[in-house]
Amino acid sequence: MSTWIIISWVSVAILTGVNIFIFLKLKGASEQMLKSAFPNAKNMDEALSQMQSMMSGLGGGRRPPMSIDHPLLRGTGTRVKAQKAPSDPKLAAAMDMLKKMQQPGSPKK
Repeated sequence: MSTWIIISWVSVAILTGVNIFIFLKLKGASEQMLKSAFPNAKNMDEALSQMQSMMSGLGGGRRPPMSIDHPLLRGTGTRVKAQKAPSDPKLAAAMDMLKKMQQPGSPKK
């Protein structure tokens, strides 16, 4: 019976060593990727702040607009701020046409 206990503890020690080895290899790989992606970052917090600043520069830091009559907001009493009119004239015309089509009682083609 004591041989099974010894064998189980040896296997636990071996598996723990394997887990620690894999963890250290993955940690080194993630640090290497972090350094290559953000060379000026000293830690993960700085890398995340750099990434957020890059993403806000790409998208202008705006969230996509949500329609006031979104199916999830119907009947909930939730108020959504109205979005500004789009600056693109073609997009504005398409939005107007869509609003006219969604109005009840409007003729459908």
